Amino acid sequence: MDIAVIGAAGSVGRQIVQQVVSERLLACEERLVLVGNPNGESARSAYGLAADLMDAYAEVAPQIEVAFDPSAIRADLIVVAAGATATASLGAASLTRDALAERNAPIFEKTARALAENGHGHEIVVCIANPNELAVALFAKHLGRSRVIGMGAFLDSLRFRQEIAIDLGIRRQRIHAFIAGEHGSGVVPLWSGVHVYGYEPEVLQREVAVIRQRIGVEEFPVALSKATAEVERLILAGRIHEAYDAVAQYPPDVRVVVRPFVTHYSGAKTVIGTARATMEFLRTITLGADALVSGQVTLEGDAYGIHGTIGVPFVIGNRGVDRIFELPISEPERELLCVSAASVKAKIAPYL
Repeated sequence: MDIAVIGAAGSVGRQIVQQVVSERLLACEERLVLVGNPNGESARSAYGLAADLMDAYAEVAPQIEVAFDPSAIRADLIVVAAGATATASLGAASLTRDALAERNAPIFEKTARALAENGHGHEIVVCIANPNELAVALFAKHLGRSRVIGMGAFLDSLRFRQEIAIDLGIRRQRIHAFIAGEHGSGVVPLWSGVHVYGYEPEVLQREVAVIRQRIGVEEFPVALSKATAEVERLILAGRIHEAYDAVAQYPPDVRVVVRPFVTHYSGAKTVIGTARATMEFLRTITLGADALVSGQVTLEGDAYGIHGTIGVPFVIGNRGVDRIFELPISEPERELLCVSAASVKAKIAPYL
């Protein structure tokens, strides 16, 4: 399968293309298209990136091309990592996730329209750009909802498993757990579906009760808001190490959001983790086997009665979203998920 990365010269895009080449996700006869902005810095750096990749990986590299016009993209898998990102400093000039919508919506709309008009009709689009739900909704509007997936809940689910693993003192691969909802402060941890290899149900239930610190689904949004405010004060004071110490005191589901929050505003951003998760997702698709994952998709009432774009579990294959998988979840989780979906729907409605 040929892969195109829109925003390849950006911080996340650069990591993705480097990993695609170094891990030999594509064969030598397949194509990797680096898509840049002809009016931005990538007008120059995209060519340099292509040359640098060939310099490093000439023996194993696929065919590497550079493109600037979305209508010229010819690929089977298209990763959307373009657009503005949240600034790495807090304060009056900080560009929040929600504020990205006005800036990035025209980019998403233009690119989606070009792909719909000029593509071969089977492309699978994987959206990394934020707001993630807006990107998915706009691309799905033009390409169809089965061919467009957002990485938000997939990345959040990996983080959820890791945070649980930390508290249980085990490796992440032993844990099955999903995050649903909006990517960001509107996440919905699906604790009712957590299971761990080697743990009997009653033992796991006791362990989970301890690590959740008596914060139930109903209390989760308030706990998350308080935790975010606490680490924000520390970040603004330049006390990054103390912010990470504070993060360690929260339960796993709260840490899913606040740890990346601190990482981003530390100046390091969350580039490597995002790129790594994207690679895992791309590998799942290219292997050709169906897999149950969680991610942002556009729903038409086929999961929990939701109409709109939100993160939920679904089955992914090499044709895109094979089917929505409505996992059995608790009633409080369902209610919180519907609240998150309604909030997202109101935010992105002006752009649809």
